Amino acid sequence: MLFLGPKLLSGCASMFDSAMAPSPSSTTASPSGSCPSRIAAKLPDGEDATLIRAYRTHNKQITLCRTPGQHLYYYGEFTGRSDTGIAMRAKKTSDGYLAWNKPYQYEINGDTVTVTENGRRIGKEHLERVASPH
Repeated sequence: MLFLGPKLLSGCASMFDSAMAPSPSSTTASPSGSCPSRIAAKLPDGEDATLIRAYRTHNKQITLCRTPGQHLYYYGEFTGRSDTGIAMRAKKTSDGYLAWNKPYQYEINGDTVTVTENGRRIGKEHLERVASPH
């Protein structure tokens, strides 16, 4: 549910139980280059999109890409399950990124993603920044 809203609501009760402690991996990985083709194909005007940031949690992947038309997209999916992916518009904030898929909002701030539904927090997970999505 963290990235997919009602699409995967059932069966995801333990989704927000991830540990908030940082992993030993570096959180300063810097992506560069093209948005992965499988993700770019799901973005409006995604051909030639640029990879902006990539993160992972214990079971999810978040990829931020910018299209040639300068639109920023947040793409969230369960790790290893590309059929669960969903793309949504996003914007850069002073502290990170904000994406929305009504009634859900996803806020990346530092090494945390917080999910709200209609303004009520429903999840918060530690993020590890990675150079490229899997």
